[in-house]
Amino acid sequence: MEQLVELNSEVGSTFLGHVLKYSTEIRNTVLDKRQKQLDKMVSFLEKTFNYQYRDTLEKLEKYQEENLENRNSALINQMNAQLIDLDIKKEERLNTIYRQKNISMKPPKKIITLQLAPAGNCKRVMAVDYEETIKLYEKENGRMNVKMFDSLGLVDFYSERFNGEERYIILTTDERYSLSDDQLEDLHEILDKVYIYVMIDGHVYMEKAMKDGMFLVRNKNKS
Repeated sequence: MEQLVELNSEVGSTFLGHVLKYSTEIRNTVLDKRQKQLDKMVSFLEKTFNYQYRDTLEKLEKYQEENLENRNSALINQMNAQLIDLDIKKEERLNTIYRQKNISMKPPKKIITLQLAPAGNCKRVMAVDYEETIKLYEKENGRMNVKMFDSLGLVDFYSERFNGEERYIILTTDERYSLSDDQLEDLHEILDKVYIYVMIDGHVYMEKAMKDGMFLVRNKNKS
């Protein structure tokens, strides 16, 4: 039985920083979309109230011009009241919309605490450390549309040829690296398109093609 390597490292603050950053990005995205919708609503309300205000004002002016012997006093008072009412309603509606622009974010809540004890037998590497190397390697070998996935995911990179031939790439530093039963089950639908790249000294040293029964293809371009 392999001896576990215990690490007494507290990374809670690091995770909290990532959570806050991600939460802020989500809030800003929602705020962006909401801002565009609210701007349209404000524009619509402005046009509607301005039209009603002008219409009422024109009626008021007409009644005032025709106000012989104060016969239109009641109508004039009514129009004045409507103008005041329109101002109040406009302000209330716009204030309601402006309040919707504010999106409050609750502080992150810890829901679980984990202690990780690595067994020391993982030979995967961080995809982000090899992004430029893999993009260049794939381009040199006639494959474009290179996409990097989150580090230590099911696969690290994706690329394809001009004819649509797909390739899913897993990075490792171990020439004898093989997929676990869980990985084989998770990747079974694309297993014939999975390639394992062995990285030595920052370069692709060899490839392992799953469709060829893990047959090793050495990188002839390696200097």
